[in-house]
Amino acid sequence: MAKSTKVKTKKNKKVIANTQAHYNEDVVKMVKIGVIVLICFAIIYVITAIVNGEWFKKEPKEEVEIQNQEILMGETFLKNDNEYMILYYDFDDKIYAGLYNMLVDNYGYSGSDVPMYTVNLATNFSKQYMAGSDEGSNKNPTSLDNLKIKGATLIRIKDKKVVKYLETKDEIKNYLDELTDNK
Repeated sequence: MAKSTKVKTKKNKKVIANTQAHYNEDVVKMVKIGVIVLICFAIIYVITAIVNGEWFKKEPKEEVEIQNQEILMGETFLKNDNEYMILYYDFDDKIYAGLYNMLVDNYGYSGSDVPMYTVNLATNFSKQYMAGSDEGSNKNPTSLDNLKIKGATLIRIKDKKVVKYLETKDEIKNYLDELTDNK
């Protein structure tokens, strides 16, 4: 009986020894596969960066400019400036948006003391202040509650009161041209 016990023990030792070696081989294989995958990702990243020009190209950092010219319609009477103008128009208008942008830029370059803000009439925030097809605009609004705009409009406000109200593109253009020519 002693003989058979020794044989079983030897067999068990061999199985245990084989299992540990097999386990170590699996771990080594997994590590190799992981390293190969990481190398493949690195190669793909480098190739992509070279193709896109990001690897060798260093772009100069651009200064961030805070834009406070565009406001919401609800800020019409809330600006802290003593006197200012607001140009209301549809920024997406394919016909006249370029004209209004040019007028605003020219006015800004003229160096006027009276700041000009713009409001996009196409936003949902502006819809409630738009005059309906059956009603006209209010040319002398005293507050946001009675502000009604029909289309492109320029309003000049001084001491929280409307002092100038222009509606047509020609009136707006002529008035802003007159202001920029005087500078």
